[in-house]
Amino acid sequence: MPLWGFLLSFLAAAMWAASPIMVNYGLAISKCSIHEVNPFRAAVFFVTSLIIALIYNGGHITPVTSPLIYFYLFAGVSAGYLLGDLFYFIAIREIGVSLAVPIANGYPILVIFTSWILLGEPVTMKLLWGVVVVVSGILLLRFGGEKIKEPDDAADALHNKRRLMKGFAFAIATGCFWALSAPMTKLVIITSGLGPVEVTFYRSFAFLVISIVARIVTVKYRTTATIPLRSVRPAAAMYFAAAAFIGLCLGSIVYAACLVVMPVAIVTAITATSPLIAALFGHFALKERLLKLQWTGIVLIIAGSVAVGI
Repeated sequence: MPLWGFLLSFLAAAMWAASPIMVNYGLAISKCSIHEVNPFRAAVFFVTSLIIALIYNGGHITPVTSPLIYFYLFAGVSAGYLLGDLFYFIAIREIGVSLAVPIANGYPILVIFTSWILLGEPVTMKLLWGVVVVVSGILLLRFGGEKIKEPDDAADALHNKRRLMKGFAFAIATGCFWALSAPMTKLVIITSGLGPVEVTFYRSFAFLVISIVARIVTVKYRTTATIPLRSVRPAAAMYFAAAAFIGLCLGSIVYAACLVVMPVAIVTAITATSPLIAALFGHFALKERLLKLQWTGIVLIIAGSVAVGI
């Protein structure tokens, strides 16, 4: 495995740490719902991926006609970008960047299982140790925080507890869907023979189609949960666009390039170091307070995720 593959994996981790922070900023200043995020992300992701693919391939993009490849594309994108990221944004809204990002990024543990089932990649004895370490880290994040004085109102206290549990549940669900998406991307690369840039373009196309369909369904059946896209503040739209360019476009190209020369489990283990970057930003920039036990939990999640893949 080449050194540049490891370095690019860490670069992808940094990009993926920055992306949800940008989305969180956009949601905060616009007061829009999470349902307005994906249309902006999908459009920017598609346009930038198309431009990069055309430049990289000299104006030509290899056509894909295999139904199986499109199945892998749409299944992986639906699991990762639609459901996984949707739950991710909900988790960040409920419990903040510093907690949601580390929990969700414990997903390499699950990637071991999905890669074994879908790709036949081996499962080693280190898996059990990694599971114990990651779960220990999640428990420290959940129960190692500062004891907040309960509100006098019992209803408010119950609401706060439910919100915390809801955030943790959505963060864990995020990891599950991301774990399903990772080997699907590898299957696209294996079955199509496409390079990282073209794979990213086709993933952006799938995401655009899925986002359009999801937006139509959401507006029709959950009207009160959405606002018109034209009502989203330009500054928020810029944050969503920047998040898409850095996290989805560039991050996906770098990630796909790593998958060409490295096993899925190793790449996802390295990229799982992004929680530390996000937690540091959440602590210093967003003033999200974490105690020593919770920082220990973040380190354990990263250590366990990395260890199972190396």
